[in-house]
Amino acid sequence: MVDIKRAFKRMKGLYKVNDVRTGYDYWYFKLLNLLLQMFEYEGLPESLPAREIELNLLLTGHCCIFPRKNGKVFAPKSNIFGYDEYYQPTWAIFANPRIISWKRWRIGKDCSIIYNSSLKDSIWTLKSPAGLDTLIQRYARDLADLEATLNIYTVNSRLLSIPATDDDTVANSMDVFYKENEAGERSILTDSAIIERFRNIDINRTGIKDGVNDWLIARDKKLEQFYRDIGLKMYNPKKAQVTEEELESNNQILLIAADDMLKCRQEGLEQFNDMFGFSATV
Repeated sequence: MVDIKRAFKRMKGLYKVNDVRTGYDYWYFKLLNLLLQMFEYEGLPESLPAREIELNLLLTGHCCIFPRKNGKVFAPKSNIFGYDEYYQPTWAIFANPRIISWKRWRIGKDCSIIYNSSLKDSIWTLKSPAGLDTLIQRYARDLADLEATLNIYTVNSRLLSIPATDDDTVANSMDVFYKENEAGERSILTDSAIIERFRNIDINRTGIKDGVNDWLIARDKKLEQFYRDIGLKMYNPKKAQVTEEELESNNQILLIAADDMLKCRQEGLEQFNDMFGFSATV
């Protein structure tokens, strides 16, 4: 009989590629880390890492920079509120465990602000998704689903049929057998009586044409779509020849999102430099 304890111990230690939650976490942070590399800053003070600016911009859509003692500045996660004649926020507030502050800071006077995109904080009275957190979540979920399907498909392709039985002892033994199979191990059933207590149900899907390669292509297409949405190119050799006009057309499409994000960062840094006396660039 299959060693039940050994089989379950082996499976417990394996990374669950088919678990969507695990895959979602993997892809969320992978995509976020990719976005953190999009822009490079120069001339920032030591107390203001570029990473903190980008995390604020990508996850909240804005980054407020506050003054500290001795001419230092920092950018904690902050909330913005109060609206001017164009429904843009006029106040900022933050609560940091190391520097607790419930003071209201006047944007443009007490603190500066950088936006991630031209959506800024709102479109009239509607809150805008100016950050990229929602974008990352959508793609992370899609990619997690695709890879879970690919993993399940790969494991199931090792089987041609599913056993069925009304005997609990036989069911438990076969469950362990298939866990060994999922782990890529070869198992042996030493109880010949089990063979007589179950039947096989054919699972050969002859009418369905998809395969492992189809799911890999779907994953790569989803990644390509993500790169295109954030203004990056992903090589996809679909055509033997591409004209210069097609390349130029693709470049124009790719530059839109990145250029807008760069422009908003440059405008925000101009306000920051004027207010705090730095010469930072991006």
